[in-house]
Amino acid sequence: MTLAVAASMSACAGAATSPGAAAGLPSSTRAASASTTTPTPVTTPTPVTTPTPVTTPTPVTTSVTGPASSVVVPVYWIGESRRSFALYREFRTVADVGTPVASAVAAATRVKPLDPDYLTPWRAASRVTARQTGDAITVDLSADAFANTQVGSALAERAVQQLVYTATAAAQDAGHPARTVTITVDGKPFDAWGAVHLGDPMMRAEMSAVQAHTWVTTPQEGATVPAGQVVFRGYGTSFEANFPWEIRTAVGAVVAKGFATGSGGGAFGELTFTVTLKPGSYTVKLSGDDASGGAEGPGAATDDKRLIVR
Repeated sequence: MTLAVAASMSACAGAATSPGAAAGLPSSTRAASASTTTPTPVTTPTPVTTPTPVTTPTPVTTSVTGPASSVVVPVYWIGESRRSFALYREFRTVADVGTPVASAVAAATRVKPLDPDYLTPWRAASRVTARQTGDAITVDLSADAFANTQVGSALAERAVQQLVYTATAAAQDAGHPARTVTITVDGKPFDAWGAVHLGDPMMRAEMSAVQAHTWVTTPQEGATVPAGQVVFRGYGTSFEANFPWEIRTAVGAVVAKGFATGSGGGAFGELTFTVTLKPGSYTVKLSGDDASGGAEGPGAATDDKRLIVR
């Protein structure tokens, strides 16, 4: 199957809603604009008796220049973790520019992370085109996406993987898994920030090398949840799949703490824990388990989220 879409800058808008689950996307909402003309009467229709089979789909490119509906998509961001840059994901409600892949990639350049600990070196791209043929995605960006000149080689490499992870995650959640992403700039190969060559198919880098080793997936930053039993979910990898957690009030008092066991058995996996909370403002902190106790290596990975309980 072949999909394609082009997005203009004016289609960029979107605000965060309630957090998404770690797997699968809520149904997206799309709206298409239509113009009305005076139809020409057809008095003698010609019957079609033998339809022509379509064996090779023709790529369709859709330009969106007016107000767009919204869609929920996964968007990856960058955070500093364990003396390096790591990828974190948020599910965001953003402008639907035609397909989930195009909407997610456009959002990665145009929207700010919910979590203030996350960042993105991209600048708003005035044009984003995404095309998928089979398991291969091609993304074309306008050159203004690279307007940020304060990007070193390490951050540039992670930023490119940020788009690769975002595009493939959006395709996966839309039911069209992809293996490779080719990024071009104004239709041509490009050297991103003078550090990463673009124009050839790229795959996701190894998770352990680029993805955060610990992060809170639900609730998302700033979410409001009902008082009572609050379910927290996370993702990552840790020594013996052990993840310490704690919850503090707005003034820093610890109201609950414990350990969660990841499903990955030491590899990447999901984790869940439940805490009874009264109305108020809280911060949940999730950590990986450092076998050396901080004596060796970069230390344990951590992530925190603020939430409101009502």
